[in-house]
Amino acid sequence: MLMKRGLVVAMTALAVLLGACATEEPRDLVFQAMAEPFLYETLTLNPIYATTLGYYVHTPVGEDGEPAGPEVRLDEMLDDFSSDAIAKKIASMKDFRVNLDVEIDRDQELRMHPFVDHAVVNNYIDRTLFELERERVHEHNPRMYVELLGTALHTLMVHEYAPAAERYKHLIGRLQKVPVFLDQARANLKASPDVWIDVAIQENQGVINLVERAIPAEMPADLKADYDAAAGPALDALRGFEDFLKNDLAKRGRHDWRLGSQLYAEKLKLMLNTDKTPDQLLQEAESALQSSYDQIIEKAQPMHRAIYGGQRPPNNIALMNEVLEVVADDNRLRSGGQFIDQIRKDMNELSSFVVDAGLVNVPRRNNLQVIETPEFMRGVYSVAGFVSAPPMKPELSAFYWVTPIPSDWSRARTRSKLREYNLFKLKLLSAHEGIPGHYLQTEFANEGFTDPEAPDPAPELSRLLRAVFPDPSYVEGWASYIEHVIADAGYQERSDEFQINWLKEQLRIQANAVLDIRMHAMDMSDDEAAELLRERAFQESEEVRGKILRAKLTSAQLSLYYHGWQEWLRVREHYQNTTQDFSPTSFHDKALRNGAAPLPEIGYITSKVPMD
Repeated sequence: MLMKRGLVVAMTALAVLLGACATEEPRDLVFQAMAEPFLYETLTLNPIYATTLGYYVHTPVGEDGEPAGPEVRLDEMLDDFSSDAIAKKIASMKDFRVNLDVEIDRDQELRMHPFVDHAVVNNYIDRTLFELERERVHEHNPRMYVELLGTALHTLMVHEYAPAAERYKHLIGRLQKVPVFLDQARANLKASPDVWIDVAIQENQGVINLVERAIPAEMPADLKADYDAAAGPALDALRGFEDFLKNDLAKRGRHDWRLGSQLYAEKLKLMLNTDKTPDQLLQEAESALQSSYDQIIEKAQPMHRAIYGGQRPPNNIALMNEVLEVVADDNRLRSGGQFIDQIRKDMNELSSFVVDAGLVNVPRRNNLQVIETPEFMRGVYSVAGFVSAPPMKPELSAFYWVTPIPSDWSRARTRSKLREYNLFKLKLLSAHEGIPGHYLQTEFANEGFTDPEAPDPAPELSRLLRAVFPDPSYVEGWASYIEHVIADAGYQERSDEFQINWLKEQLRIQANAVLDIRMHAMDMSDDEAAELLRERAFQESEEVRGKILRAKLTSAQLSLYYHGWQEWLRVREHYQNTTQDFSPTSFHDKALRNGAAPLPEIGYITSKVPMD
């Protein structure tokens, strides 16, 4: 097993290349010998991400496969954003890809799992090079630095991979490096849109609160003096960074939050792993939006008559508002503080339903914690989010983040939030984030896979490659697709209240894609976006506000849900057409156990027949 070796790679690329010549399938071993060192080099260049994956210590190895230097504690390091380090990351990926192209003819020389893993690695390289060279997020996005820093500290608090005294000692090591990290951020940032700066300031305060209050409350007593010595300069640096954001970066030339048509088209292709143009995806999403709109109006009309009698509202917007008013009022929480308790109940209900309905098995582990979203991540995760158990330490906890309603909100804003996230909507949210959504998805992948019909020389390496470099459409598409599956299977006994919320969820997913494309590539205004979300997707005012903000904070991300959902349906249809013993459970288990590979490759793995 790779993890039992620590990071000592048992055979070097040279040894494998020489030995492979005498085997029947040498190219699979050549690919393995190249991909494994690349995986771990990537992790060492991104130590914050590495620790979220459960990789804490790196042991350098020499060409003989023996340790070639002292261990490196990645959990005491922060990412290096110096110009030299960024150049090294870019060169590492480009060099690897050139060598891979020279050594491997993917279409002709690799069996199934190496064939898929080749795509996984290449797609990751393409996305990362775009981010560094074309989008240049390190020069424009201050949120990136704040969220990375918060993640670096918070991960060591919540992932109990070692005794508290050891973890907090490493946390102090990271805290000592905060001033240099933020100096690099200031040196890199050239210009940023106001909206990104505002959210970065908000999240930066979340990191300050983490350092000032949350961490000291858990700090072992014998480490307090060391912590205080590191925390002082770190807090000074964080406050200095806030001053930089407000009084320096905010006064520089503006950087547009819109990617623009050219960059957006490039990024969409990479994020969605598709040849569809933005115009093609937009046409599909708008057509689907119209179809769902017609369905929800048809569903709402008899509900309205049952509630209000025969008087028909003057238009569809009034019709939907009156129906949703009753549905939300009868099925909403009375306070945002009840979110977490309700979600825990819903998770148990959903687990029983998917098993009883024969949709999918549930994970063996019970390691999911439902907790409040960390303050430093609430800019993007304004409602909820999911963080998987580390794939290299899968026995640790996974987290379902739930963002509380701020205590200083007005009654109108709070009511708007609770109307949107009524009891039935919360069930869909938990299906998406928890079971049978992201939590189940990552737990299956963490358990690993075996495929006797397509033997692989390194199944554990395949599992790790797909966990470290996951395909975005696979990930977000599954959570949207499985909402569809449980609705079709009769969840909540097909009650009118649940069905109207599911149809509204469809509108939300489809409108997300329309919003993403039109705002970033077609200059859609805030007013036009609000009109779309209110009048075509029937979203509450607070949800409209939050979704427009999210569209400005991300790009080619809100399209993942719709595109991935449709791709999962296409993969399932391919499996049904090529398999004699189809069942939802067999399909879902196979697809999930093979990890977050591109969906066309998942279609190939599950059916043994390539997709068109």
